[in-house]
Amino acid sequence: MIIGTVIPTLGGVSYYSPTFGRGGLATTFSCETFAISGGASFAIAVEHKNGDETAWTALGSFSAITAAGISTLQASSIREQLRFKYVLTGAASTDSVYFNMLAPAWRPY
Repeated sequence: MIIGTVIPTLGGVSYYSPTFGRGGLATTFSCETFAISGGASFAIAVEHKNGDETAWTALGSFSAITAAGISTLQASSIREQLRFKYVLTGAASTDSVYFNMLAPAWRPY
């Protein structure tokens, strides 16, 4: 079994997760980074919108990830639909990151 995702820099293009529904009014998002190329920086933003809206807006962003470990983001006042935006920046187009987004810990408040 393989757990996690590997994405390359590819010139700093943005990758997006599938859209998923809100499970509560507030949450803690967590990302476990297993490995990242030396000198690379991994950015994760959480975007959200309501079903009747056409544009995504930023809910929050993780601090820049440059080493293996677990990173978290607290968020509240969440709209109906969410997605993650991933951007890896590095000196070489072969730089990559190996990570796993953990299930959100939803809260009703």
